[in-house]
Amino acid sequence: MWYVVQTTSGEEQITMDVCRARLNPLLYKEMFVPMYIDKMHFRKQWHDVKKVLFPGYFFVDTKDIDSVLKELRQVSRLTKVLKSADVVSPISEEEQEFLKGMMNEEHIVECSTGFIVGDRICITDGPLRNHYGIIKKVDRHRRTAKLEINFFGRMTPVEIGLEILARLSEEQFEKLKEDKLATYKTRSAGAGYPQERLVKIKSGVFAGMQGTLIDTNEKKDEWRVRIELFENPTEVVFSGEEIEDVG
Repeated sequence: MWYVVQTTSGEEQITMDVCRARLNPLLYKEMFVPMYIDKMHFRKQWHDVKKVLFPGYFFVDTKDIDSVLKELRQVSRLTKVLKSADVVSPISEEEQEFLKGMMNEEHIVECSTGFIVGDRICITDGPLRNHYGIIKKVDRHRRTAKLEINFFGRMTPVEIGLEILARLSEEQFEKLKEDKLATYKTRSAGAGYPQERLVKIKSGVFAGMQGTLIDTNEKKDEWRVRIELFENPTEVVFSGEEIEDVG
């Protein structure tokens, strides 16, 4: 079970390291600070920089929170395990599963990619692919998305990385789809591409388009398709139900 430990903002990693050094490792499975990848521009290039997802908090996975609490009292730095109705409680199973789905094995939320059509945000890849509905604001200049999620018993603002490839009107997008679909029809009628597996998108914003299947992960039900949508080919992840082979 995941419990949330409050500490001083900006000192999450330092405080967690002190706790790791003081606590009996048999009392917990792991401690971690949830992070996200932020795109930052310096030295004339964009760089991936890790930032704290929930400033002022880190997590401990334990089945013996009472013993952990007892040993945390011996830590001189600020540590306070969050409570629910005055009772120390883990986050809910739904919250834990949501975070697991957003983070990788290193507890990092990778940067998502997408584009904007009219007022719609279309996520092509990354952890936001199945959660675009919680996006409240997109900052294209900083390449971030501001979310609001039900967490810690309240609506909590969160910022994660989101790179917007393009912004189009509904009319521009439909024209682009028509042009690219015509290109694929001409290409499939010709010769020289026997090794490619063409698929058709059945639903969603890309419905009716075709692309080249380049990778599959059946365990996660992720089918990565290369679509020649913008100036450069765009890789989009679909579920198996969203695509079908082109006959």
